[in-house]
Amino acid sequence: METPSEWAKRFNQQKTGQDAGSPNPEAATKDNTASVAEFPSEPFPCPACGQLLAPSCRVCVACKHPLDPAEIARPREAVLSTARSSSTEARPVPIRYPWPIFFMVLGFAFLLGLLYSGAVVSGLLKENQAQLALQGAPILAGVWVFFDALRRRIPRPLRWAVGTMLLLIVIFPWYLARRRSLQSSVPFVEGEVGPVARFLLFVLLFFILASLIYTIVQGPPPANAPPSRPTIQRTGGNTASRASGGSRAESC
Repeated sequence: METPSEWAKRFNQQKTGQDAGSPNPEAATKDNTASVAEFPSEPFPCPACGQLLAPSCRVCVACKHPLDPAEIARPREAVLSTARSSSTEARPVPIRYPWPIFFMVLGFAFLLGLLYSGAVVSGLLKENQAQLALQGAPILAGVWVFFDALRRRIPRPLRWAVGTMLLLIVIFPWYLARRRSLQSSVPFVEGEVGPVARFLLFVLLFFILASLIYTIVQGPPPANAPPSRPTIQRTGGNTASRASGGSRAESC
């Protein structure tokens, strides 16, 4: 008959054999992952310090960290997940045309025109000076739009500037709304265009600048001189005296 000590010994031996025959599943999974993972064929950053390493490196040259393919694969998976999440994000909503700002700018332009007309009529401003100021207003507004768009990192600053110079009353209110919402966009101005449209924009800009320079260099037109009145020579008295003198000579 088997004693209790012998039975316990036999039980421990059986348990030890079962443990040796069935390995830990987590350890097996890790071993399979390590065997499947391979070193990348492209340069990769070190998982520990971020140093860019060649595909043949097995130890980081900066921090001397031994490289594990499983650790290298993790950042790539994180980058892919980040790229997918960013691609699925909603795109910014385009800015619609700001009609309230348009009517405000239109009213301001109308008021400015009345002030110029009153200044010209009252003599405070000459007519040629008023015309030069009205022609230079779109140019000055376009220059301000260009530098403001550069400062705020708004795409296509040159297009915004040229559009303001050509169509001040239409494009300028749109830019005022665009500069308040930097995350949005205006596809009408900032969208991709072909080379023909770019060439036409540069040609229009050149003609605008050329006309402005010509107006400044030429100066105001010469004032028209008042018409001169014809001079009337009064020779009636001399003629009468001569006629009377001739008659007296004949009588003599």
